[in-house]
Amino acid sequence: MGGGDEGERRRRGGGEGGAAGGGGGLTSARAAALSELRSLKQKGGRRIDGFQLKLEEKIYDTLSESDYNLLVAKRRETGANAFVVADDGLGYADVGEEVEWDVDEFPHDSDGEDGEDGHSGKRKNKKKGDGDVVKKDAPNRKAAALSAAAALIGKQRLASMFTSASGIPLLGRRARDEKTTAPRNNADNPESVLDDVLANLSTHDIDHEREKRRRFAEVHVPEVMPMVEGKSDAPSTQETVQKEVEPKAMMAQEKFSDGSDAPVVATSQKEEALTGLNAKITPVVDTGKGATAAWQTISKGVTKQRTDKKSMKGEEGVNKAAATSDANSLPLDASGRLSFFLIDAHEEAFGASPGSLYLFGKVLVGDKYESCCVVVHNMQRCVFAVPAPSVFPSDVLSEFEQAANAGGPVETSALNAKLQELATGLKQELAEKLMDMDVVKFSMHPVKRSYAFDSSEVATGEHYFVKLSYAFKDPPLPLDLKGKNFVKLFGTRTSAMELLLIKRKMKGPCWLSIDNPRHCTGSSQVSWCKLEVSVEDPKSIMVAPPGKGPGEIPPLVVAAINLKTVMNHKHNVNEVASVSVVYCKQVKVDMPMPLAEWNKPEMLSHFSIVRKLDGGIFPMGFMSEVTQINSKAGCTVLSSESSERALLNHLMIKLHQVDPDVLVGHNISGFDLDVLLHRLQACKVANDMWSKVGRLKRSQMPRLTGGGATFGAGAGPGAMACIAGRLLCDTYVSSRELLREVSYTLTALSKSQLGRDRKELVPSEILGMYQASTTLLELIESGETDAWLALGLMFHLSVLPLTRQLTNISGNLWSRTLQGARAQRVEYLLLHEFHIRKFIVPDKISQREKENQANKRKNAIRPDEGMEGEEDEPFEAAPSDATGKQRKRGPAYLGGLVLEPKKGLYDRFVLLLDFNSLYPSIIQEYNVCFTTVDRPNDGSIPTLPSSETPGVLPQVLKGLVERRKQVKGWLKRTSDILKYQQLDIQQQALKLTANSMYGCLGFTNSRFYAKPIAELITSQGREILQSTVDLVQNTLNLEVIYGDTDSIMIHTGLDDLAAAKNIAVKVIKEVNKKYRLLEIDMDGVYKRMLLLKKKKYAAVKVLSNSDGTMREVIEQKGLDIVRRDWSSLSKDIGNYCLDQILSGRSREDVVEAIHSQLRKLQEEMRGGQVELEKYIITKTLTKPPEDYPDAKNQPHVKVALRRKQSGHRIGCCVGDTVPYIICIEQGSEATPSVGIADRARHPDELKQDSGNWLIDIDYYISQQIHPVVSRLCAPIEGTDAAHIADCLGLDASSFHQRQGTTNTSERDEALLSSAAILDDDDQYRHCEPLELVCLDCCKRYAFEGVSTLLTAPATASDSEHSDPLKCPACREAGGLKRSSPAMFANQVKLRAEEFVARYYDAWMMCDDEMCGHITRNVTLQVLGDSERGSVCPQYPGCNGHLRRQHTEVDLYKQLTHFCRLLDISRALDTVTDPIVKLATEQKLASVRGAVDAAAQTINQLRNRCAFKWVQLDRLCITVN
Repeated sequence: MGGGDEGERRRRGGGEGGAAGGGGGLTSARAAALSELRSLKQKGGRRIDGFQLKLEEKIYDTLSESDYNLLVAKRRETGANAFVVADDGLGYADVGEEVEWDVDEFPHDSDGEDGEDGHSGKRKNKKKGDGDVVKKDAPNRKAAALSAAAALIGKQRLASMFTSASGIPLLGRRARDEKTTAPRNNADNPESVLDDVLANLSTHDIDHEREKRRRFAEVHVPEVMPMVEGKSDAPSTQETVQKEVEPKAMMAQEKFSDGSDAPVVATSQKEEALTGLNAKITPVVDTGKGATAAWQTISKGVTKQRTDKKSMKGEEGVNKAAATSDANSLPLDASGRLSFFLIDAHEEAFGASPGSLYLFGKVLVGDKYESCCVVVHNMQRCVFAVPAPSVFPSDVLSEFEQAANAGGPVETSALNAKLQELATGLKQELAEKLMDMDVVKFSMHPVKRSYAFDSSEVATGEHYFVKLSYAFKDPPLPLDLKGKNFVKLFGTRTSAMELLLIKRKMKGPCWLSIDNPRHCTGSSQVSWCKLEVSVEDPKSIMVAPPGKGPGEIPPLVVAAINLKTVMNHKHNVNEVASVSVVYCKQVKVDMPMPLAEWNKPEMLSHFSIVRKLDGGIFPMGFMSEVTQINSKAGCTVLSSESSERALLNHLMIKLHQVDPDVLVGHNISGFDLDVLLHRLQACKVANDMWSKVGRLKRSQMPRLTGGGATFGAGAGPGAMACIAGRLLCDTYVSSRELLREVSYTLTALSKSQLGRDRKELVPSEILGMYQASTTLLELIESGETDAWLALGLMFHLSVLPLTRQLTNISGNLWSRTLQGARAQRVEYLLLHEFHIRKFIVPDKISQREKENQANKRKNAIRPDEGMEGEEDEPFEAAPSDATGKQRKRGPAYLGGLVLEPKKGLYDRFVLLLDFNSLYPSIIQEYNVCFTTVDRPNDGSIPTLPSSETPGVLPQVLKGLVERRKQVKGWLKRTSDILKYQQLDIQQQALKLTANSMYGCLGFTNSRFYAKPIAELITSQGREILQSTVDLVQNTLNLEVIYGDTDSIMIHTGLDDLAAAKNIAVKVIKEVNKKYRLLEIDMDGVYKRMLLLKKKKYAAVKVLSNSDGTMREVIEQKGLDIVRRDWSSLSKDIGNYCLDQILSGRSREDVVEAIHSQLRKLQEEMRGGQVELEKYIITKTLTKPPEDYPDAKNQPHVKVALRRKQSGHRIGCCVGDTVPYIICIEQGSEATPSVGIADRARHPDELKQDSGNWLIDIDYYISQQIHPVVSRLCAPIEGTDAAHIADCLGLDASSFHQRQGTTNTSERDEALLSSAAILDDDDQYRHCEPLELVCLDCCKRYAFEGVSTLLTAPATASDSEHSDPLKCPACREAGGLKRSSPAMFANQVKLRAEEFVARYYDAWMMCDDEMCGHITRNVTLQVLGDSERGSVCPQYPGCNGHLRRQHTEVDLYKQLTHFCRLLDISRALDTVTDPIVKLATEQKLASVRGAVDAAAQTINQLRNRCAFKWVQLDRLCITVN
């Protein structure tokens, strides 16, 4: 037994000695053992003989659960050092937590599993009181951190310890339920919360979460100072738990930092940053108009409406009953026809059944409308072959036609037989072409059709064609196919959808009557609709006659969808985190629905789905909240899923149950739908599941590449194919078309249109919102609120009623109208009209096919033909730049006439008269149409038609105008508000359609593009406007101060409003009697007007109220303050200046008020008293930010790129409006060297930044305020740019120097005006003097001209003192030297050549007052309506334009000035007295020789200036 004791002592001694770090203990023990063995050997004994077994104390204690909890709490109270074993830095630390020994906590082969020195930690189980030694001079960081955390936990139960160890904060229930009186469940009990969490965790989830948090702790745990007894600065446990609830402090608590003041420090830093910012940040005040609060009120009302699940079960029962009824019979009328309301249609151009059409709509089943799909089979192609001239000779057919017109059926049959006989060769040739393409079934017969378009191969007028019909399942004939007997084919690319809509006269959403429908059930169904039928003959479908179909338009089911996504940075894609749907099943589309009608609980329903993030879990107590919410609602309104794929499957099931007719969202076509479809594809959701996003079953997803060619064109064809059967209403697209706003974000529109304050959710915050149950529920509420707001915008803008009316007028598809296809609306309107009149229309050719045709035509030109310049260029291609990209194309033809304004401030009444719908009226007035206008082949403007037969375009416009007049008449007579709104939408739709008619003629991608006709219309418009101006000025003796395209402004000079209106009546009467249909009308009366330049003015408009009283409003057009790329600060001060200028006060008072306000403003700006929002500048992205070649110079592009990199999706896509503020780094120079693009920051960045940036006050004063104010005040006497700069604290000297040279164009205009030539001195006041060099003093002096001799004394001695060939100083000193004639002429020539050299140096100067950039290098960038090469190189820091410092006008004027100084004849002509004239000639004789030689030299130089000459051959034409 003693051996055992000795061995135990040796083991302990060795361990303790090792711990002591010495080798002496081990040597002495070894020596003692050897001595003992030697002694036993000598005695002949063995160690085992004397071994005694010693019974030790219990190694571990056995305790109950409650006793163990008390023991752990007691140990924690005594301090961490009494319980934690450091294990000499080997990584071992025990905080007294239980470990699941049957689960492998960490993989043994993973990196980072070992301690700091590379050795794996070992677990030592020791009995309390064994005398374990903790080495305090080498503390373990992890042990210290965990000990601090253990000390902070205090006396808590097992659930609390679990939550602390796992890093999950213990949270209460949702704050929004605080006002409810429902009884609390046991969700507040920590152990019940623990049970909820454990119930939702699998073994894999536990391991994964534990591993994630362990790695996080290893990387992020800061070094913690050891706790000193009596000096603990740590807050109480209660304070710590409260801070854990705050989302912003959660990451700090997870780091187990004993510096619990970290959240407080962060807050103080933020406050310090905001205090350091030189702008006021106004806190957001809850006005009670928050969108979230409003939605909570509605959603709670929805839950009250569904307190139990009976309503849901009842609906399901009705649906099942309806489905059962549908399976047995179709709801046919008495004649056996099916009444079907058309909503949408889709064509499968490719695939197993090309040419098959799917019509989607509603049918009435019992007393309920159900979704229905009509499958149309056997669509036939319709191709027209243009015969060669020899196929149908007119002289042969004329006799048969006359007989058929005068005779009966026999003569008609004879004509048809003759046509068939003549067409035999053509039919045979076409049949061979079809047989080569394996087309075996077709039909052909001659028909008579008209043609009136621009194909040179087809004669205009009525002719015979051969009509070819064959199935769509067979391939189409080539577009450019020609033959011996035919020269062209029409209709080879016409779609089956177009043929059905045009031939069956289906114009938008309407009731159809379907004959012989075949009911499809079970596996034969190709759609997800409740009811499906098929039609074998397209002719079985007809539009229901008025009064025979169901009278009412069925209500639609509209669902608003909103996705919340997280960024997967590894794959750079957005993944769906949650989805919210708010839907309404009774949406009217025949009239607007007011807010009180749709925004109520019984009309709205909703549901949301949220998932766990990859590798994560739901926060504590979340599942209990979900259960409670669903229990209150009586149905499942909030669902949770474990993965993104499960969420998407769940969403598809719910959408199929709701079966919406319309999907609504804000930017749904640009983001939500695109993300949804891509995630369905990436998650490999089954085809029979993902296809429920639409109403058509699919075996594979269409290609999702591409979208609209330009922003606002809607979703791409692939996405539209996926949702076939459901309309897509994007409130972003609709608002851009119907509204004029600075920003079209959901936040901005909610505020301006709905009066709701939307809380912006930053995408980068979504990950953090998963840390707590409260914030995760806020995320879900945010999605529901956004969906509700999108739904509200749709109702507010009356998108569905308006687009339905537009579609019914035009005859296209409703889905295309919702996507903003304005050109297609006009195209289908004309297709319907030309089809009724039996016209063959041009084929729809894509831009790529146009380019291919142009290339083929160009390559087919022989070299000798190309030299003659006879190229045929029917298609205008945009020019390309050096990079090969297409540049912005200039106007293809001259537009409307814009008169030069008479600038200034008018304080008497000004009349604004404009023509009502000028271009549509011109089409009707002059019978302009494809069928009436003869287009010349040389590209010149055609003449007005002489035909009296009404054309198609005038007839169509006449119908639209008459219908609108009728509707407006109904509007005046109705008193019903809803009826009034309905009629107002109808008249708006008619107006929009009529005004779009001209646009399709000038749109190059339009099917009916006709540049000659568009040119004729605009030229006639210019002539009408000019003739109206001449009539008003010459006949009525009134002053026209401005005119633009279709309107004129008349300055009456009167202060009496009634008298001014009488003048307007007189003008209207005189103008209107000249025309038959054109009408001019008074559009406004302005009391005062500030006219600055073309398309830029502001005026006080006088309006009449309903009670007869008058009111005044300020109207602005084209000014800087109405543009979007100026800050609110500049707009506010601009509006203030306008108010003062147009106030009618005296000039002195106005100037003083403006100057005082400018001084006050700059003091407030420099004192930091201006709100941060006032500095925000907005600009729209016209393309993706990555595609900008000059992104480094574009502030909004750099901001968008930075936002995109940080995970934002709002404000960084095409078409988004990007807000930014120009800043300067704190402590940097007053004039920063960094460009403004690098100093642009998003407002949110400034609010969240730690104070590194300040607002660049100097930039805003010089570039945002001064230009706006100086331009507005330019016509006001008493102030100028220099005075304004002085008031703003800028250097006024630079403005004094440039006062007379900033606007070159105005000086050019002044030179050419008749008023400028009245006085020579006034005309040449800006010219520089003729400087010569004196031979005596060698100094330069100004030659004053020969006219100085006219006032010289008569004596010869005194005339020496007035000799112009001597400098004034030498003349006074009596100098004798004077320039010789040759020398004088040479000096004059050198001086003139200086100005010629200046002109050819081509120096350009920016016309912006604060820029003044001078350069000879110009950029070819084109911005807006600026000319190429005129953009300032400092753009976008400067919005000015480059002007030549020395123009040809300046050069010619300078040379003329020199000629004037040397012109002796001119000087003599000013003398009228003969005696004086004779004396003057004697005086001039002394200088005539020198002056004449110089004048001849300067005249020769001036004659070389091309500005002097007019090329008459360019102004005149030869008439034979």
